[in-house]
Amino acid sequence: GCMRRIQAASHCPYLITQLLHNILIPTMPPSITRRRAVAVSLVALCGALAIFQSTLHKQQSPLSSSSTTEENVLGSSSSISRRQLSEALPNGGCKLTWPKKPAPGTPITYAASYPGCGARMTWNLVEALTGLETGDDWNNNGRGSEVVTVKTHFPQSNGILPDFDERIHRAFIVIRNPLESIPSFFNHIYEMRNHLPVHSERAPVEEWVKWRNAYVDIEIAEYKKFVFYWMDRYTAENRHLLTYEGLTDDLIGSEVAKGLNEFLGQVEGVDPIEQDSVPCVWKAVVKNQPPAEQAAQIARLQAAALNKPQSEQGPPYSPPEQQQPALRRRLDPGHHDSQRKGPAVPRPYTPQQLDSMMNMLLEIGERFKMEDVRLYHIMMGYYEKVREARIKTTPDESVDPPPGGYF
Repeated sequence: GCMRRIQAASHCPYLITQLLHNILIPTMPPSITRRRAVAVSLVALCGALAIFQSTLHKQQSPLSSSSTTEENVLGSSSSISRRQLSEALPNGGCKLTWPKKPAPGTPITYAASYPGCGARMTWNLVEALTGLETGDDWNNNGRGSEVVTVKTHFPQSNGILPDFDERIHRAFIVIRNPLESIPSFFNHIYEMRNHLPVHSERAPVEEWVKWRNAYVDIEIAEYKKFVFYWMDRYTAENRHLLTYEGLTDDLIGSEVAKGLNEFLGQVEGVDPIEQDSVPCVWKAVVKNQPPAEQAAQIARLQAAALNKPQSEQGPPYSPPEQQQPALRRRLDPGHHDSQRKGPAVPRPYTPQQLDSMMNMLLEIGERFKMEDVRLYHIMMGYYEKVREARIKTTPDESVDPPPGGYF
């Protein structure tokens, strides 16, 4: 038992064995038998280990010590199997930790989002809430089906369904006003084309205009196709709709995260963090305001990650064919949706493109008006934002509100 204790503490049985046989035993007096020599050596090593552990325990605490490293707080890649979910602390506090594999047979949930709707931020939030690993449709992280959620943009042309699609019977769906999500998607394409880290740069307006003229009409159609597909695929009890605007809002964002947390925990094998601690996790992941004792470590991880450009694989955009996006670096549990640099100038659309966008939003709203009134109101809210942009392009031209008003 003492030998096993030494080996477990050192994680190096080979070195312990060599220590006994090559160093300690040969130094024993000839009168001591080999069996007694081994016993004496074990007792000596156990005593030394006990003294060392006692001293270490008195000198430092894993949370308060100045020598705490990223591995202590967030874990290291060699110890994933021992990690726990983000810990709920008293008074709604939390401590972010690295995720682990879900138990075999844990139901998988789709994390479906149109590009530019915060997929990267959302999967980090899911991992922080559940303590379980997430995957993506292209299996870029190699986790396959041993995940709690699978991110996908399907049926948008950059997304696919994994080969275990028939095993997935639920989804949460993230949408965003296409007025904003389409330019955000183009920023990602621009980063890929220029070998820049993800979420690091906003594309110049002149680059946006060239791409817009070629592809915006396609993306408006794909946005509608995306919403139709996921709303039609699952019944109301097996889908959960949330908006990027709501999830990132300073006032209601944490409540939106609570709704997601509750939905994720409705299947066996997923035991998310306590609801009282969700605002703490949301603030760390979405607002990049981690718990004070972890802020320095997470800041170092973010700085290191931002210095790693993504590698380009294939053409950056080739609609309508599906194509595998660039290999994406995984973010750490504390790594929020990195904010892009560059002037936050408006991305102009043509009047005809804005008209097309409003018609598309009306079509979605009317299609699900009776089935999901909340989606209808979301679409009408988006319509009004697009209508405001449309009025600015031609101030002298009348732009009608949606039929029947907004509510």
